Amino acid sequence: TPNFKKIKVKTLTATSNIQTLAQDIVEKCKLIHNSKVGHVQQLLRRLQQRQLQTTSDEQVGFGEQDTKLLKQRLEAERYQEEQRRKTRHEEQLSESQDYSDSNYPPANLDDLDDYLEKLYEEMPEKVKATTQIASLARRTENLEVLLMSETMLGALARVLREDGRKSIDLAINIISVFFSFSHFSQFHQVILEHQVGDMTMRLIDLELKRAEEREKEDKDSGKKTSESKKMVMTRKQDKLLYVCYYLLLNLAEDLSIERKMKKRNIVVYLVRALDRRNVELLILSVTFLKKLSIYKENKDKMQECRIIDRLARFVPVNNDVLQNAVLRLLLNLSFDAAMREGMVQNGLIQKVVELMKSSLFQNVSMALLYHISMDDKCKSMFTYTGIIPWILEYLLQVDDLHSAPELISLAVNLTQNPRNAEMMCEGDNFMRLLNRGMETQDPLLHKVIRNISQQENNIKLKFKPFIEPFIHIIMAPETTNELLVEVLGTLGNLNIPEFDFYHLVCQHRMMDFLAAHLVPGEVEDDIVLEVVIFVGTLCTEHTAPLIVQAGLVEAMFQLMSDKKEDDEMVLQITFTFHRLLLFEPTRQALLHFTQVVFYLVDLLQDKNREVRKTADAALDVIVDSNEEWAVKIRTMKFEAHNQEWLAVLENDSMDYAGKFGPGEQGYMAENLEHYGGSDEEVDFNQYLQNPYGEDGTDAAPQYWNEEDAYARQMGNDGYYGDGGDLEGYDDDEYLNV
Repeated sequence: TPNFKKIKVKTLTATSNIQTLAQDIVEKCKLIHNSKVGHVQQLLRRLQQRQLQTTSDEQVGFGEQDTKLLKQRLEAERYQEEQRRKTRHEEQLSESQDYSDSNYPPANLDDLDDYLEKLYEEMPEKVKATTQIASLARRTENLEVLLMSETMLGALARVLREDGRKSIDLAINIISVFFSFSHFSQFHQVILEHQVGDMTMRLIDLELKRAEEREKEDKDSGKKTSESKKMVMTRKQDKLLYVCYYLLLNLAEDLSIERKMKKRNIVVYLVRALDRRNVELLILSVTFLKKLSIYKENKDKMQECRIIDRLARFVPVNNDVLQNAVLRLLLNLSFDAAMREGMVQNGLIQKVVELMKSSLFQNVSMALLYHISMDDKCKSMFTYTGIIPWILEYLLQVDDLHSAPELISLAVNLTQNPRNAEMMCEGDNFMRLLNRGMETQDPLLHKVIRNISQQENNIKLKFKPFIEPFIHIIMAPETTNELLVEVLGTLGNLNIPEFDFYHLVCQHRMMDFLAAHLVPGEVEDDIVLEVVIFVGTLCTEHTAPLIVQAGLVEAMFQLMSDKKEDDEMVLQITFTFHRLLLFEPTRQALLHFTQVVFYLVDLLQDKNREVRKTADAALDVIVDSNEEWAVKIRTMKFEAHNQEWLAVLENDSMDYAGKFGPGEQGYMAENLEHYGGSDEEVDFNQYLQNPYGEDGTDAAPQYWNEEDAYARQMGNDGYYGDGGDLEGYDDDEYLNV
């Protein structure tokens, strides 16, 4: 065929290097231009994939390992091709201008002085001269020669400052020259000395305002600019913005320069660029925003500009490079709770889940979803997205979960939600997951199993066949501390009546093991904490005597004294005390051999609300089961709740006693006879237990409210009001029993 030539590729195999092969074909075939190397690579990849599909079942030497290697190579080459395409676009930026370099003679370094002279002529000559200089600057080998010209950079900076606003073509050419220099850090100081950064920021501001004005004029006048004219203006503006942003991005390597850009609202300009349609400009803007987003003030400014609403339209987008850049920017922003909420409101969860299934975006998508799943209210939104079965399959396939931190982190977060955990246990999935955990004994996989074990009883019952294997794991000497923590945590969650640990405890001598792991300092605190929880789970009517015999009651109380500054440890020990107090043997051991009651009363004043609540519940168990302790606990509770009022009352009584005359002291002694006391000492506990005195009459109102000289004196001194109460208090506040 005249216009068609076939080329046989005999050396193409599953592991062939496509790039080298394509270059070799282009060099040997005179009919293929060098610019078509990328197209040849694509054709070779298709041929390689087709060959793989047709011969994989027949070819003996081509196994799963080769297939996996080929897929990895294809993905890597695809990404590299995208990067090369982006680089070629940057290097040939000015070649894609509306006018063609073919309109001018080829640029020559020997004519540089002529180009500089034309900078002083009319606008067309200036545009032509800057086009030639920009063409020279695109070649790296020319940069050093151009830099040696003392007047060139100064002249270009002057023309940009004076005429840059008048011609967008002129501005593109001059910024392109400085852009070529900005690729090298050693030239940054030269660029800054000519104040190019300042002029670049002004040009960006000007072009964005021009775009707004055009849109406003079109709306107000009702006349729309012709599509061709509008397209030309938009294309030129996109080119100018691209080189301006890229120049600033290169200069932003210096943090002090980046701070100056921030003060000049670079974040606002970049966010507004997200409304444009040029793909290369969008990629650059998102990349620049990602760099800026690591600083809080920039992140806050992005939030003010509602950046999430703008980024949402790029998820998904039909460009892999742009998609990857957008996801990474979203990942940076997702460290902020308000930003995560914006992502949820824009429906990004389902969209990112779909992107996660692509190997190109898998890791960054999982990391983004992990951040979103940290909010408890968002965990339930993952249930019906299809992500739970996908995560389960990956958990069962990955050999080392340490190599997939995003996967295991997301799985741990999602299984904290009851509905997600239930979905992961549907069908035979639960047995597959538990068997995999027993097989690998991976601590990270057992974190997921532990989360599942803390859900409803219908899920906990499924663990019954695995309790004894779990006990074998914790008793095994080769078990690592990380695995021991997770398995103990799983066993500690199985606190339902259907599990009777008595026979397992006796069979495996578990009490000795638990007692040995309740020694602080010798065992890691994480293990001690899980042992405390497990002891509470183990405690039943049958196991309570064994717990007492093993000395776990005294050990637990001693641990409370040693770890009183650790809120989590105190909370779990208090809850375990509550469990131990439910059964007679352990309750008697706690009440007779420890000072647990006084500790629990003291915890009623703890800053942690859950600690106070748990301690109060434990004291209620004692009150309900022991009448002798009930009276003491009520008194101690009253004193604990009203200790400030009692201290004020006692101090005031001592101060006032010194003011009494002989007659007044006799009056006080007469009233105190109702309590069997004297004028030297007041027993407040006796009053609180019997406020009406021995004869049944209410002596307290006489002591506080009688209209006598003492009461009037105290009222005038400001200590008592009309009714005799302490001013500033009310009954509900200081009689909080």
